[in-house]
Amino acid sequence: MLERFRSLVIAVSLIVVMAGLAAFFLTQMGGGSKLFGEKQGSLSPTDFETLAYTPDKAGYLLCSPSLCKNAEADGNSELFDISARRLTQLVADFADQMPTVKTIKVDLANSQFDFTERLPGQSYPSVVSVRVVKTGQLSSAMAIYSYQPVGKSTSKDHEERVERWIHQLRSRLEKP
Repeated sequence: MLERFRSLVIAVSLIVVMAGLAAFFLTQMGGGSKLFGEKQGSLSPTDFETLAYTPDKAGYLLCSPSLCKNAEADGNSELFDISARRLTQLVADFADQMPTVKTIKVDLANSQFDFTERLPGQSYPSVVSVRVVKTGQLSSAMAIYSYQPVGKSTSKDHEERVERWIHQLRSRLEKP
Protein backbone atom coordinates (compact mmCIF):
# COMPACT_ATOMS: atom_id res chain seq x y z
CA MET A 1 0.00 0.00 0.00
CA LEU A 2 2.78 2.47 0.91
CA GLU A 3 4.67 1.56 -2.27
CA ARG A 4 1.57 2.28 -4.38
CA PHE A 5 1.04 5.68 -2.71
CA ARG A 6 4.69 6.63 -3.24
CA SER A 7 4.46 5.69 -6.94
CA LEU A 8 1.34 7.82 -7.31
CA VAL A 9 3.03 10.85 -5.66
CA ILE A 10 6.08 10.48 -7.92
CA ALA A 11 3.87 10.26 -11.04
CA VAL A 12 1.89 13.38 -10.05
CA SER A 13 5.12 15.24 -9.28
CA LEU A 14 6.53 14.37 -12.70
CA ILE A 15 3.35 15.61 -14.39
CA VAL A 16 3.51 18.92 -12.48
CA VAL A 17 7.20 19.39 -13.35
CA MET A 18 6.55 18.61 -17.04
CA ALA A 19 3.62 21.08 -17.13
CA GLY A 20 5.82 23.77 -15.55
CA LEU A 21 8.59 23.16 -18.07
CA ALA A 22 6.09 23.29 -20.94
CA ALA A 23 4.70 26.63 -19.67
CA PHE A 24 8.24 27.99 -19.25
CA PHE A 25 9.31 27.06 -22.78
CA LEU A 26 6.02 28.31 -24.22
CA THR A 27 6.58 31.76 -22.72
CA GLN A 28 10.26 31.82 -23.70
CA MET A 29 9.36 31.16 -27.34
CA GLY A 30 7.04 34.20 -27.37
CA GLY A 31 3.78 32.37 -26.80
CA GLY A 32 1.77 32.12 -23.65
CA SER A 33 -0.16 35.38 -23.95
CA LYS A 34 -3.41 33.46 -23.51
CA LEU A 35 -1.95 31.74 -20.48
CA PHE A 36 -0.28 34.71 -18.74
CA GLY A 37 -1.61 37.83 -20.52
CA GLU A 38 0.06 40.32 -22.84
CA LYS A 39 3.43 41.87 -22.02
CA GLN A 40 2.24 45.47 -22.36
CA GLY A 41 -0.77 45.00 -20.08
CA SER A 42 -3.91 47.09 -20.21
CA LEU A 43 -2.70 50.33 -18.63
CA SER A 44 -3.84 53.17 -20.88
CA PRO A 45 -1.78 56.36 -21.17
CA THR A 46 -2.92 59.47 -19.33
CA ASP A 47 -4.96 61.88 -21.44
CA PHE A 48 -4.27 65.24 -19.78
CA GLU A 49 -6.93 67.02 -21.87
CA THR A 50 -9.78 64.81 -20.58
CA LEU A 51 -8.35 63.80 -17.19
CA ALA A 52 -11.04 64.10 -14.52
CA TYR A 53 -8.97 64.53 -11.37
CA THR A 54 -9.85 66.18 -8.07
CA PRO A 55 -7.44 66.72 -5.15
CA ASP A 56 -9.47 64.42 -2.89
CA LYS A 57 -8.32 61.41 -4.98
CA ALA A 58 -5.15 59.56 -4.02
CA GLY A 59 -2.77 61.08 -6.54
CA TYR A 60 -0.94 64.30 -7.32
CA LEU A 61 -1.28 66.49 -10.41
CA LEU A 62 0.68 69.53 -11.49
CA CYS A 63 -0.92 70.88 -14.66
CA SER A 64 -1.94 74.17 -16.23
CA PRO A 65 -5.67 74.89 -16.53
CA SER A 66 -5.31 75.25 -20.31
CA LEU A 67 -4.01 71.67 -20.65
CA CYS A 68 -6.04 69.93 -17.94
CA LYS A 69 -9.44 71.44 -18.65
CA ASN A 70 -11.47 68.83 -16.70
CA ALA A 71 -9.14 68.50 -13.70
CA GLU A 72 -8.68 70.38 -10.45
CA ALA A 73 -4.89 70.23 -10.29
CA ASP A 74 -2.95 70.32 -7.03
CA GLY A 75 -0.74 72.99 -8.59
CA ASN A 76 0.36 74.57 -11.85
CA SER A 77 2.76 72.94 -14.31
CA GLU A 78 6.42 73.12 -13.33
CA LEU A 79 8.26 75.80 -15.38
CA PHE A 80 11.77 75.34 -16.78
CA ASP A 81 14.08 77.87 -18.45
CA ILE A 82 15.10 75.44 -21.20
CA SER A 83 13.57 74.52 -24.53
CA ALA A 84 10.82 71.91 -24.67
CA ARG A 85 13.08 69.71 -26.80
CA ARG A 86 15.83 69.77 -24.18
CA LEU A 87 13.36 69.13 -21.34
CA THR A 88 11.90 66.18 -23.25
CA GLN A 89 15.40 64.74 -23.65
CA LEU A 90 16.13 65.38 -19.97
CA VAL A 91 13.00 63.46 -18.89
CA ALA A 92 13.82 60.55 -21.22
CA ASP A 93 17.43 60.35 -19.98
CA PHE A 94 16.32 60.57 -16.35
CA ALA A 95 13.88 57.67 -16.75
CA ASP A 96 16.42 55.54 -18.63
CA GLN A 97 18.97 55.94 -15.84
CA MET A 98 16.60 55.14 -12.97
CA PRO A 99 16.45 51.40 -12.16
CA THR A 100 13.09 51.81 -10.40
CA VAL A 101 11.41 53.39 -13.46
CA LYS A 102 9.98 51.47 -16.42
CA THR A 103 8.73 53.19 -19.56
CA ILE A 104 5.17 52.21 -20.50
CA LYS A 105 4.41 54.52 -23.42
CA VAL A 106 6.23 57.29 -25.29
CA ASP A 107 4.34 59.75 -27.49
CA LEU A 108 6.99 62.00 -29.04
CA ALA A 109 4.42 63.88 -31.14
CA ASN A 110 2.84 65.20 -27.91
CA SER A 111 6.05 65.06 -25.83
CA GLN A 112 4.37 62.73 -23.36
CA PHE A 113 5.79 59.84 -21.37
CA ASP A 114 4.01 57.30 -19.20
CA PHE A 115 6.15 55.45 -16.66
CA THR A 116 5.75 53.11 -13.73
CA GLU A 117 7.95 53.50 -10.68
CA ARG A 118 8.26 50.86 -8.01
CA LEU A 119 10.40 51.84 -5.07
CA PRO A 120 11.96 49.23 -2.77
CA GLY A 121 9.47 48.04 -0.19
CA GLN A 122 6.42 48.87 -2.29
CA SER A 123 4.10 46.07 -3.32
CA TYR A 124 2.72 47.80 -6.41
CA PRO A 125 4.18 50.40 -8.77
CA SER A 126 2.87 53.91 -9.21
CA VAL A 127 2.18 55.47 -12.59
CA VAL A 128 3.90 58.75 -13.44
CA SER A 129 2.76 60.58 -16.58
CA VAL A 130 4.76 63.54 -17.87
CA ARG A 131 3.82 65.99 -20.64
CA VAL A 132 6.29 68.65 -21.81
CA VAL A 133 4.71 71.82 -23.23
CA LYS A 134 6.56 74.56 -25.11
CA THR A 135 5.87 77.95 -23.53
CA GLY A 136 8.50 80.00 -25.38
CA GLN A 137 11.66 79.75 -27.43
CA LEU A 138 13.78 78.91 -24.39
CA SER A 139 11.12 78.00 -21.84
CA SER A 140 8.87 75.03 -21.26
CA ALA A 141 6.46 73.59 -18.73
CA MET A 142 6.08 70.06 -17.43
CA ALA A 143 2.71 68.65 -16.46
CA ILE A 144 3.15 65.63 -14.20
CA TYR A 145 0.61 63.24 -12.73
CA SER A 146 1.36 60.48 -10.23
CA TYR A 147 -1.18 57.88 -9.10
CA GLN A 148 -1.38 54.21 -8.15
CA PRO A 149 -4.05 52.18 -9.97
CA VAL A 150 -3.65 49.12 -7.71
CA GLY A 151 -2.98 48.98 -4.00
CA LYS A 152 -3.09 51.64 -1.32
CA SER A 153 -1.38 55.00 -1.45
CA THR A 154 -1.91 58.54 -0.23
CA SER A 155 -1.78 61.91 -1.93
CA LYS A 156 1.27 62.70 0.22
CA ASP A 157 3.12 59.68 -1.27
CA HIS A 158 2.46 60.98 -4.77
CA GLU A 159 3.32 64.57 -3.87
CA GLU A 160 6.68 63.40 -2.51
CA ARG A 161 7.28 61.39 -5.70
CA VAL A 162 6.52 64.36 -7.96
CA GLU A 163 8.67 66.71 -5.87
CA ARG A 164 11.53 64.18 -5.93
CA TRP A 165 11.30 63.87 -9.73
CA ILE A 166 11.28 67.65 -10.19
CA HIS A 167 14.21 68.08 -7.79
CA GLN A 168 16.26 65.41 -9.57
CA LEU A 169 15.50 66.89 -13.00
CA ARG A 170 16.54 70.35 -11.80
CA SER A 171 19.72 68.87 -10.27
CA ARG A 172 20.62 67.36 -13.63
CA LEU A 173 20.25 70.78 -15.25
CA GLU A 174 22.75 72.31 -12.84
CA LYS A 175 25.45 69.74 -13.66
CA PRO A 176 27.87 70.83 -16.40
